[in-house]
Amino acid sequence: MNAVGLLARKEAGELLLSSRGLGWLLAVSVVLSGFGLLLIGSQELSLLDNAQVVYDMLGIVTGLGALLAVAAGADAIAGERERGSLLPLLLAPIPRGGLLLGKIAGQAAAWAVMLVLAMPYLWAVGSTGQNMIGGGIALVLLGTPVALGFGFLALGLGARLGSSRGTLMPCLILLLLSASPLLLGPSLRQSAIGVAFDTVNPFSAALNAYDAVVIDGQGAASQVWHGLVALIWLAGTAAFAGVGIHRLRH
Repeated sequence: MNAVGLLARKEAGELLLSSRGLGWLLAVSVVLSGFGLLLIGSQELSLLDNAQVVYDMLGIVTGLGALLAVAAGADAIAGERERGSLLPLLLAPIPRGGLLLGKIAGQAAAWAVMLVLAMPYLWAVGSTGQNMIGGGIALVLLGTPVALGFGFLALGLGARLGSSRGTLMPCLILLLLSASPLLLGPSLRQSAIGVAFDTVNPFSAALNAYDAVVIDGQGAASQVWHGLVALIWLAGTAAFAGVGIHRLRH
C-alpha cells in the first residue's frame, strides 16, 4: 500500500474506530432514532405524508454528514499542527496533493458508513410509500458532494488559520446558514432573496433534488442543474483546500 493509501486508512480508522468516531456514530444513531420516535409518538408528525417524512430524513442525514465533515476537516490540518504532528507529516514522502487526498478519503469513508447506517431508518419511515429508492440514490449523488465540500472547506480554512477552534466557528456558521432551508417555510424560500439564495446554495440544491425525486416523483437522473450546483461547490472547495495545503510551511 502506498503512502496515500496508508494515510487514508489512518484517517478512516481515527474517524470510525476511535472513541471519537464511535461517539459520532452513536450520536447519528440517536438523532435518527429520535426522529423516528417523534414520528411514532407525535400525533401531528405521524400525520405527515410519507414522502414528506422521507424528504425530511434525507435532509437530516445530509446535515449530519456535513457536520461530521466540518469537524473532521477542522482537525485534519489545524489539529495536526496543534498536536505537533504536522511537521512529520509534511516531511513524509507524500505529495501535497496526496496529503489532501488521504485526508478527504477518511471523511469519505465516514460518510459512506453514515449512509449505510441511515438506510434502515429511511426504510423504516418510507417503506410503505413511493420513491424511497430514488430518494436514496439522490442522497448518494447530491449529499456526497455537499458533505465532502464542507470537509474540503474546513480543511482548507484550517490549513490557513492553524487553529481547529478558529476553523470550526466560521464553518459551523456557514453550515447553519446553508442548512437553513430545512427550517424555513416554503413562502420564505419563494421570495426573491430566497430564490437567489437557493440558486447558489449547494445544500438547497440537494434539498430541491430530494423534493423533486421523493415528493414530485421525478427521476434522480433528471436533477442535472441541482447536481451541477453541488459539483461546482465540491470543485471550488477542493481547489480552496488544495491551495491551502500547498502553501503549508514547516
